Amino acid sequence: MKKTMLVITGLVCVALLGACGNQKSASGTKSGYGQFTNKTTATKLNQGEAAPDFELKGVDGKTYKSSDFKGKKVYLKFWASWCSICLSTLKDTDELAKNAGKDYVVLTVVSPGHVGEKSEADFKKWYEKLEYKHLPVLLDPSGKLLEQYGVRSYPTAAFIGSDGKLVKTRPGLIKKAEIESTLKSIK
Repeated sequence: MKKTMLVITGLVCVALLGACGNQKSASGTKSGYGQFTNKTTATKLNQGEAAPDFELKGVDGKTYKSSDFKGKKVYLKFWASWCSICLSTLKDTDELAKNAGKDYVVLTVVSPGHVGEKSEADFKKWYEKLEYKHLPVLLDPSGKLLEQYGVRSYPTAAFIGSDGKLVKTRPGLIKKAEIESTLKSIK
């Protein structure tokens, strides 16, 4: 009898843990190292669909529009100041931006006030102290672009073809050589 009750109790605990693990956070908080859930259901993008349009201000004060990059491939990196993996790859991303050819552009997106990120003013002050001079950092204070691209963890990369179609998205660390190879392989 004790064994049966122990087994039943164990199964109930596993079921409850599984149910809790699948719930989405209504507050948009981090749900694990480098991962979070959005307040709203993220739009799922399929390869070959038109990439979502955007018009965002950069930390440099410029306005960046997706239409500005028509005819170019785009490497779009979503990241956060609290993400150690993101920070460890900023130097490589800055070098990619510096060496971007005529056929591609490197952009990064941060969402101030969302998912544990600093406020816009605090982020700008923090970022100003870093030495990345070639890296466009676009600010998405509404978090709308995160939602449109279905970003669920940091870092997340999106590769957009010169035709404006989403080629692929990929969460997690991507080495510089793989980014360059992907940019060369897409049209």
